[in-house]
Formats: sequence, C-alpha cells, structure tokens
Amino acid sequence: MNLHICLDGNFIQQAMSVFEHFFPDENVFIIFNFRERRNYKGDVPVYRYDLNDSELFDKIKQICSTFAVKNVVTHGFTANYSRIFQYLRENNLFSGQVYWIFWGYELYNALGETGKYKLVDENSPFSKLTYIAPNPLHALVRKIIGKHLYSENLEKVLPYFDYFCFWFPHDFELLHKYYTSHAKFKYFKYISSYKSETEKADLNISPKNVCRIMVNHQASLTGNHKTIFQKLSAISGIDKFEICTPLSYGSNYIRKNVLRMGKRYFGDKYNALLNLMPLNEYNNFLDSIPVAIFGTMRQEAAGNIMRLLKSGTKVYFREKNPLFQYYKEKGFIVFSFERELNDITDLQCLSEEGQLHNMQVAENMRVFYEDFMPSFFD
Repeated sequence: MNLHICLDGNFIQQAMSVFEHFFPDENVFIIFNFRERRNYKGDVPVYRYDLNDSELFDKIKQICSTFAVKNVVTHGFTANYSRIFQYLRENNLFSGQVYWIFWGYELYNALGETGKYKLVDENSPFSKLTYIAPNPLHALVRKIIGKHLYSENLEKVLPYFDYFCFWFPHDFELLHKYYTSHAKFKYFKYISSYKSETEKADLNISPKNVCRIMVNHQASLTGNHKTIFQKLSAISGIDKFEICTPLSYGSNYIRKNVLRMGKRYFGDKYNALLNLMPLNEYNNFLDSIPVAIFGTMRQEAAGNIMRLLKSGTKVYFREKNPLFQYYKEKGFIVFSFERELNDITDLQCLSEEGQLHNMQVAENMRVFYEDFMPSFFD
C-alpha cells in the first residue's frame, strides 16, 4: 500500500482519483487540517486527523500495520511533518521510498524568510506585516513568539525525501541551489488528461468580445496586486477596460485589501470573482479573457496560465518569474510586465496569428497521465 499524507486542499480529490486509477486498491490517505465542508468521494480509505492529536503516532502506526505500507507520498508539508517521517523511519513502518509532491509554498516561503528570494514588492501593503510576508523580519518575529519557521521545517524534512515530484524542473534546481538534498526529480502533475478521454484539440479562436483584463488568479500575498493596479491605473484610456481579479480562494485578509484597492484605483470598472465556479464555467471565463497579468515573482498559477495561453489570451509576466523564461523557451508568445506594458495599445488582444501560434504550442506540449503515472513508483 501507499500511504498518502496530505494537507486538505483543492488537489487531493484529484490525487485520490489518479492514484487509484493507476494503482487500484493500493492507497490510503491521512488528511490534516480537514475542512468539514469538503466531502471526498470514492472508496479510498481516508483518515482525518489533527496534527496536534496526542495519539497521532499510535494511529499512524495502526494504519501502517493494517495496510502494510510500502511507500509514503506527502502532498506538501507543514510543521511537525519531520517528526512524522522520523517516527515512520525509526519504527520501520514502511519499506519503500518517500515521494514529496511539491506544492511550491514549502520552498518559496523558506527562501523568502531567509532573504534568498524576494516574493513581495516594497510597495505592497503587506510587505511590513511580518506575520504575513515571508522575509527575514518575519522569521525573527516568529522565532521570538515561538512559531515554527518555514526554513527550519524544510531543513528538517529534506533528509527523509527520496523524490521531488513536480512538473517544473526550475524549482528542483532552486531547491538544490540553496539546500542539500539527496532527492531525485520525478515528473508529476496533478491536473492532466487521460489519452483515452482526450480528442485532438480543435484550434479555433475563442471569442474575446469583452474589454476585460484579468489580474492574478487568487487572493495571494505574492500576487503583488498593488504593483499591477498602480501601473494599469496610470495608463491613459484604462477606463475602457474592466479590471477583474479572481479572489474566490486564498487569504480572507488579502481578499479584503485587494477589494478595497481595486475600488480605489478603478471604481465601477473594477470587478472581482468571489465565489467558486464549476470548473467548466471557470474555464469558459478564462477562455473569454483578452489580456491577463500576473504579478507573482515565483512559479504560481501555472494551471490558469496554461489554460489562458492555449485559449489565445495575451499574458504578461513579471520578468523575475521563472515561468516567463520557461514559456518563452517553449515557444509561446508571452510578454514582460516591466518592459512591454506601457500604453493602451499594449492591452490589445493577440493577433489571430499569435493566438493560433500559442494554441499550437500548447497542443504540442500536452502531457498525459499515461506518460508519467504508470512509472511513478518505479
């Protein structure tokens, strides 16, 4: 059996489905920080625990004994995970490998906290909020009040990981640039498609009849909404566009502040998505977007970005964001927020030729579950 250790999140249901598809009846899930409103479907054994449960180790031992666990798969990680992995190892509760399915925050927050990677612009209203922004001052404050540090958590768990599982090699290289780890890279992507269920894409241009600019994809600290808002608001003629920010998930605190900023900069031309939409409805929304701007300086929102690119949306990136160079190298027509967004003409749609070009590149880049899942545990 494969023991999956998870933080409750948007991708866990998909993970259950995919792992069961390729390794049927070989998976058991432990979910921490479980949200009562989320009801996971399927026949996979699921255990919901609190990380502070005084009997947690005994419960984990019982699960490992009951299911004869071979491999451990951790979907992200948080404080106390190092103690769990140490307990599993020292008590020989599994015989195989530990697979770290990388989420992103684990590394970027650690690097931001140690001052090795800048995540938040200086003009951000959150940059001085040490309880939110991962930076060296944040680390000092958390240490003084006895809170865990992202950087310390990462250093503690790394020795237990055998594989770093992700689709973006740059983040694996970034990890090894600053940390010592014996983990090997293994390709993995939560959201993909099955070959048997996928037809060849019909490269038709999606109608983009709205004057709308999408800014970021969630209520994220690292989205640097203020930087984007300030530059857009200074462009002559921007009042012809609706400025839309998806805020249906992320931080409640960030959401409130972004809503306030959006109204202040754009008035009635500002709009926000506050409620989760059915996937097909959200994809239709993305397909309608003429221009999208992402303020992050780290890899983030890749699923949204790929959907936008393959529907012909004109996408602007921060130059420091490694995704900018990645998509350029793959052949996409993408744009620099700093250098190429200067006046109202830069907010025009991509030409039909440009849209079709990006659609074809996206089609050529498709990776299916069958390409990587059968060999996941090899």
